[in-house]
Amino acid sequence: MTTHDRKAERDDAFLDALFDEEKAARNAAPEVSLQLMARILADAEAVQDGFAPPPAQAPRPKRPGYFRQISTALGGWPAFAGLATASVCGLWLGVNPPEGLSDMASLYVTGGETLLDPISGFDLDLGEG
Repeated sequence: MTTHDRKAERDDAFLDALFDEEKAARNAAPEVSLQLMARILADAEAVQDGFAPPPAQAPRPKRPGYFRQISTALGGWPAFAGLATASVCGLWLGVNPPEGLSDMASLYVTGGETLLDPISGFDLDLGEG
């Protein structure tokens, strides 16, 4: 037998004795008298009677729906009318654009020509010295 095994046996014996002692102490616990229990319960009831009942909570107001929240955030029905008008106008111009608009848009997209030359009559080389 090694020292480790002997030490483990001593620890097991010590723990067994400790648990047996605790079990014996638990079984031999003194009984509380009925008069003492009655006085403790009477004191507890007196203390509990001193507590105020919780205040009745008012019912929470009903939360508005998702569409109503968005409507309020955007400004109500007048704002929705403006958004609807702009949406329909954008759809109309996207599906059937006027002739002038498509020519201008192609110039902006391709970047081929400038619509306005801000320095048309001036030479830039005059400033050099």
